[in-house]
Amino acid sequence: MPSLFLKSFPGKSATKSTYSALHLAPAQSLYRPGLLNLRPSTQLSQKFKGLLKHGHGRRIRLLKISLELLDRDELEWFASSVKPLGEWARHGRLEAITIVAEWEKPRDVQEFKEIQNLRRHGEVLDGRLFKESSTWTRMVISTGWPRFCHWGKQKWLKEMLLDPSGIHELLLEIHRVFGGTMHVDGMLVFKNGEKIVREYQFHPRNGEIRIVPGTTGNRQAAAKYSDLMAARMTNNYKCP
Repeated sequence: MPSLFLKSFPGKSATKSTYSALHLAPAQSLYRPGLLNLRPSTQLSQKFKGLLKHGHGRRIRLLKISLELLDRDELEWFASSVKPLGEWARHGRLEAITIVAEWEKPRDVQEFKEIQNLRRHGEVLDGRLFKESSTWTRMVISTGWPRFCHWGKQKWLKEMLLDPSGIHELLLEIHRVFGGTMHVDGMLVFKNGEKIVREYQFHPRNGEIRIVPGTTGNRQAAAKYSDLMAARMTNNYKCP
């Protein structure tokens, strides 16, 4: 344990709760109810902007993104890219976005090879491993944390860092950028900017979120909301 930490907090040990608090403190400062207060730009956002600028994003119809967890940290990271992805939907052919979490299970040989391929050939965006593959109209993006330990330890790490707070409000913010519909684990939860069910189940370790952008009229309304949200993000962002 760092000596500076021991001097500042004598008699304290690095417990699970201590580590979780240190890890989640920056994320908690980024989200307040009713306001998605993210950094104006992330490397993920720039990546999607570049793909649209060079024309590749305009022909993609189906986008699938694999995240380690569907918790607040990971979904806020995805949310940083919703404005350029909204442009994909408005100016391109994007029909659906699917966000999935990794299955909680031991890895077989093929999955282990895929992980090794991600580490070997992927790039690092915002501290995460990132690798894209695509056909003419379909793109699959794999992301993950660097894996240096046994899957059981990874499971313990995910359990320790999992932060489900504020998820429902964050999903609504994301939905309103695209309009259309959002299914959570197969259930239609949001439609045209409104929540249409009272309660729904959400599985951050083993879940799926499917976004179908709205029609042209709804996309124009969503574009105005996206611009408003971006302005709010910029005005409320303060350099650390």
